[in-house]
Amino acid sequence: MKNAPEQQAALHQLAAIPGVVGALVFDAGGEIEASAFPAVFDTGALTKLAAQLSSDMYFQQWLTGDEAALSLRFLDGYVAVRALGEAWALVLCTAQANEQLLSMSLTQLVRRLKATGGAGMPPARAPQPLAPTVLDRLHAIARDELGEHAAKAVEILSSAGPKPTNLVGAISEVEKMVRLFISKKKAEELARLMREALDT
Repeated sequence: MKNAPEQQAALHQLAAIPGVVGALVFDAGGEIEASAFPAVFDTGALTKLAAQLSSDMYFQQWLTGDEAALSLRFLDGYVAVRALGEAWALVLCTAQANEQLLSMSLTQLVRRLKATGGAGMPPARAPQPLAPTVLDRLHAIARDELGEHAAKAVEILSSAGPKPTNLVGAISEVEKMVRLFISKKKAEELARLMREALDT
């Protein structure tokens, strides 16, 4: 049994729900990754159950993905199984267990394990920042080259919109403005940098 701390903590919270007898997480190889069953349950029997379920082709087909769930009912209670990427959570409940509360708790378990990369789930990734647009690059060049005098250049570029043909005209306007108010040398350098950014 692997007993990852984040899985164990999540299972103990799940097992604390009224009517929940115990819970475990097992992987596709049938190995129990974490368990929150009372000591009266035979560990060997739980391991055998996990191995049998994980080796069953129907079980694997029915319970794939993060949203897959299965509920097996019997006279005194039921077993809820929830897919966790490449692993599964199995929860044994009495008939008095609140199904809605259990369902919400299992959803939280999936989110929690996904965030930590537990139970066969890759860790949640931060969204990748979008690549800067041509207009963003032109704004950055204007700010870098003109410093505190960049506001009007940024305004001219923004009003041109994202189309390259409009930006060519806006770059010419910025070049004229810089030539008039700052210097010819700075205007030429700024226009050259902006045209290079526009071409890439």
